Amino acid sequence: MNKIFPDSLKTSLIVCLTFVSTSLFSQKQLELVSHLDYVSLANDIWGYTAPDGTEYALVGLRSGVSIVSLADPANPAELQFIPGGQSAWRDLKTWGHFAYVTTDQPGTKEGLLVIDLGGLPGNVTWANWQPVLPGQTDSLFTCHNLWIDENGFCYLSGCDQNSGGVIMVDVFSQPGLPQFVSYNAPVYAHDCYALNNLLYTAEIYEGQFSVFDVTDKQNPVLLATQPTPFQFCHNVWATADGKTLFTTDERANAPTAAFDISDLGNIRLLDEFRPLATLNTSVIPHNAHVLGNHVVISNYTDGCVIVDATRPDNLIEVESYDTNTDFTDGFHGCWGAYPFFPSGLIAATDIENGLFIFNPTYPRASYLEGNVTDASSGTPIADAGVEIQSADANFAVSSFAGKYKTGQASEGTFDVLFRAKGYFDLTTQATLSEGEVTILDVEMVPLPQITVKSKVLDFETFLPLANVQVLIENDEFSYSDTTNSEGVFEVAGVLQGNYTLFAGIWGYLSDGGSPLEVKPDADVPTYLKQPGYSDGFDTDLGWQVDGTAGNGIWERGKPVGKRAANKQFAPEGAAPLNASSTKAYITGNEGVTIFDDQVDNGETRLTSPPMQLRSRYNRPMLSFDYWWYDAISNNPANDSLVVSISNGKTSVALAVFATDTANVQAWTPTDTFDLTDLLEITDNMRLSLTASDRAATPNVVEAGLDHFLITEGIPNERFSVKDDLVKMRIYPNPFDAEFTLDYKVEKNYTSLSVLVFNVLGQKIEEVKLSLPIGTVQFNLDVVPGMYFVSFRVDDELSEAVKVVQGF
Repeated sequence: MNKIFPDSLKTSLIVCLTFVSTSLFSQKQLELVSHLDYVSLANDIWGYTAPDGTEYALVGLRSGVSIVSLADPANPAELQFIPGGQSAWRDLKTWGHFAYVTTDQPGTKEGLLVIDLGGLPGNVTWANWQPVLPGQTDSLFTCHNLWIDENGFCYLSGCDQNSGGVIMVDVFSQPGLPQFVSYNAPVYAHDCYALNNLLYTAEIYEGQFSVFDVTDKQNPVLLATQPTPFQFCHNVWATADGKTLFTTDERANAPTAAFDISDLGNIRLLDEFRPLATLNTSVIPHNAHVLGNHVVISNYTDGCVIVDATRPDNLIEVESYDTNTDFTDGFHGCWGAYPFFPSGLIAATDIENGLFIFNPTYPRASYLEGNVTDASSGTPIADAGVEIQSADANFAVSSFAGKYKTGQASEGTFDVLFRAKGYFDLTTQATLSEGEVTILDVEMVPLPQITVKSKVLDFETFLPLANVQVLIENDEFSYSDTTNSEGVFEVAGVLQGNYTLFAGIWGYLSDGGSPLEVKPDADVPTYLKQPGYSDGFDTDLGWQVDGTAGNGIWERGKPVGKRAANKQFAPEGAAPLNASSTKAYITGNEGVTIFDDQVDNGETRLTSPPMQLRSRYNRPMLSFDYWWYDAISNNPANDSLVVSISNGKTSVALAVFATDTANVQAWTPTDTFDLTDLLEITDNMRLSLTASDRAATPNVVEAGLDHFLITEGIPNERFSVKDDLVKMRIYPNPFDAEFTLDYKVEKNYTSLSVLVFNVLGQKIEEVKLSLPIGTVQFNLDVVPGMYFVSFRVDDELSEAVKVVQGF
């Protein structure tokens, strides 16, 4: 293996391993031959080739079935429309010169629609097969899907009988006249595929596929089951050799997955394909069909995508066409794609835009594979990102063993970028050829490890602060320590890079984090903490959690969010603020659906540590950002978020959020609460937030807290310093460059001035005043530190006020 070192040792910290720039992607686009629009919305599609070689598209519509001639593919012509009940789901397959169509809309009663195509392009007839099957008391009316194998056995899926399990029907013995054969297991199958007497069922609600031996149709034998990546298996399709099975999970951001099924006792997941140009944009895979060494996939909102599956453990997109650019997520766009015409054409349906005819070329992928190891130790590097620097969408991540597999449609010589946590970026070149595998092994140079040491002091007294929680963090790494009695923290092994340092201790203001560049011989500054109460929740300052709820209890972390039906139930990220804070308190932060880890059948309470507000504030004012969502089903609006303040003797509700009227789907700042007007201010004040789901109902309850802050709120006639000579207040304090002084003298005088002294008692500023009431602006050109402000009234000096110029 060649040892490859980066040209530059410049650190490049990556935000995440998915560093592909989608705006530069330019995948090879399928050639569009023609397009036929419909008034009705479309669903699935299949094809039929007549004995004379004419090809026809059989288009499922919500209002029926459209038969379209492709005799002139550039000018598709509808020859026949077969009306039916309104249904969002129609599925079509053929055997001989008959088409078989299922409908799955509740209330429809079409059973299995049988269409005789033998008279095309002229006469077309049809009939509905609606039998009362053995053991049933009612007719077969609806099925979700069907498949017809190479022997002429039809497998009906998701019917209103046999609990939705597959029903096997003979459509070959008497063409056009289906004959019931037997039932498979009564487990709902959303779709199925059969080949060589093996039946593969997509058991969507079980989150798996199953494999049955149906050689004896009267006695199917279950051979294997296997969970799919997003456990919502919608579609299955096997390769001709029976070694690989492709599945789609009908979930946002789910993959088309490839499984090794050569040994049903040891099924292995080989690869997961997602269109990289639209990665993490909630694209939903729908159907995957295998044609030779390629897989033709219809993705909602992302169109028809062709993947080279010659190497099923390295699935590479080689052609695509987005049939619908009006939607970026949800159940819109491309429903199905039929690639089995002898001409090679593909007929695809788009829900909103109708029928598309494509002329694919099915190119082979150019593969890049290899190993990523540590240049110092030779050990494998896992989770290294690999990107070929080209216009084709491509990306791979190395395995636990350091192996990576990627590729693209284009061949040529390209730069290849490798990125891994804790290592310098590495760029080298590789030459790729269509249909071939290029091996590129690399060694990456680790970043230096550095010890970060400094101290934390009180902003006013400059005395050391013990037990300060110190967090050094960026998007990749996190290190922590606690200051000792000398206020010192020391963190060893910090990898070179740019970080944010958080130093948190209750009773001191949260500063939102300070930038920290970690490099050899870097000078780490001393950190000063200003007394007061605030919390951005990046460090754990001792808030307490209790309550009766089993799920959705308060927890501190980076909110991951939950969204459904264009509604944001839980926050994605902390409340916005001009700071580096990324954490908040939220009620549960696990799972992917809106029902996961939300407050359920009880309450969860979050309580602050005690606050000495009487000693530290003249008139404390409270503010914070909150999140509240109570999604009401068909139930009473009986859930709430109650925010209260206690002084150790009494408790007062500051706010009560109830029902779904407060569901603004965003972090919301509160008004400022003047605590002095609400209850007696003590040195044992606590804030509490109680989120409650008061009944065992399916209501979804989510709450959050961020940017808690106590500020000073002195009204005009209330001064921080009062003596016999003068009343005054100074703000802000500490100050950066300027501060404001409000004053009022309540005695007669001859001369009046205000003075500023340094800690040595030396006068550095004096302003003569003519009015007994007023405001003075100070802009001191001084070094950071502590200063004192006093009034001279005739020959007397007032009590001095300490001010601090920040660092």
